[in-house]
Amino acid sequence: MTGSDPVDHVLVGGGLQGCLLAHAIAHHRPDARVLIVERESDLCGNHTWSFHESDIAEQARAWFDPLVDHRWPGYHVRFPGLSRRVGIPYATISSAGLRQATRRLAMVGRPDGRVGLVIRSGESCEIVSPTRVRFGDGASLEAAAVIDCRGLATASGPPQAAGYQSFIGHEFRIGRGWPVAEPTVMDVREDQACGFEFLYELPLGRDRVLLEYTRFGDEPSCDEERAESLIAARLAETGVDADERVRTERGCLPMPYGAPARTPGASIAGGYAGGWYHAATGYSMPLAVRFADIVARAAPERIAEDIAAAAAGDSLRRGFARFLNRLLFRLVTPRDRWKIFRRFYRVLSEERIARFYAHRFTITDAARILVGWPPGGLAPIRFARSFFPQEGPGLT
Repeated sequence: MTGSDPVDHVLVGGGLQGCLLAHAIAHHRPDARVLIVERESDLCGNHTWSFHESDIAEQARAWFDPLVDHRWPGYHVRFPGLSRRVGIPYATISSAGLRQATRRLAMVGRPDGRVGLVIRSGESCEIVSPTRVRFGDGASLEAAAVIDCRGLATASGPPQAAGYQSFIGHEFRIGRGWPVAEPTVMDVREDQACGFEFLYELPLGRDRVLLEYTRFGDEPSCDEERAESLIAARLAETGVDADERVRTERGCLPMPYGAPARTPGASIAGGYAGGWYHAATGYSMPLAVRFADIVARAAPERIAEDIAAAAAGDSLRRGFARFLNRLLFRLVTPRDRWKIFRRFYRVLSEERIARFYAHRFTITDAARILVGWPPGGLAPIRFARSFFPQEGPGLT
């Protein structure tokens, strides 16, 4: 793809949103010419993205399903006083798998002999307008549509975070199979003095397991020693030999109570900056896939209109998810937050759980989540103050 070649889509950012979008466009518009620009040396970073199979609409399955690395028929949650198997099929996509699939896509030629997807990694890029980008060397490129897929880094100003979801995950090569065949999405221990924390387990085949420490806290930090301690304790419980630590992933997701700020006239944005993620869970996949499918199906001149219409139609759900963050972090004290999640899994049916994670929940579902909220540990004065501008973490 040279400077004289016409470009249909420039995708700025080669993470989850950008790569999903490249695959969606290749499926729905095989004649389209797409450029991914990624500032890092390679695509996708170092992540594991999990999701419920019911998160993905049937219309996106044809291009999405080949990207999935692992699938399980259900998963478990464990709390003090509650252990439940949730029979909603669960799955993951890894950075390595998505990166490989996207690079293979860039090798596929079109009938006219030209490539449909070009990847430029290690390249800085500025979005000049919804149809123009400028590269680090000063050269610019015009396209029918520029899509901002850079995620959190694109948000205008600091996020209005009620709190933060921080995590540290270690993937191990193990000597024998993990004793639980299905994932454990939340393994919550009795001691919750540091705020809501849990272990997350993904058995990735006979010889691999990912153990991840997650904390919902008021500060954007994760206790490395606490993570190591709980992960080591879980390995000791199972009696499984962790022969090698293959990789480590880290992250911190702001859990917002305010809508993402966008500059008028800015390019179309997916991912975090565009609000295309589940604000109350931190799960990226459901809305990232929805965004990708909408953009890929639309003619370039209609993308902005179609995305705006979809966001408007989902505005009540987005607002409710952000309101749940405010309730969790501002109304309930840290030591009691785990009780909110235990109640969620105790009272909700699998159908309601599936709709909530898929961001397709109904008003009735929302009411069922709130009825009886919260079970204890209230901080009503703090909650009331959160509605007024003030200094403090996440409230500036």
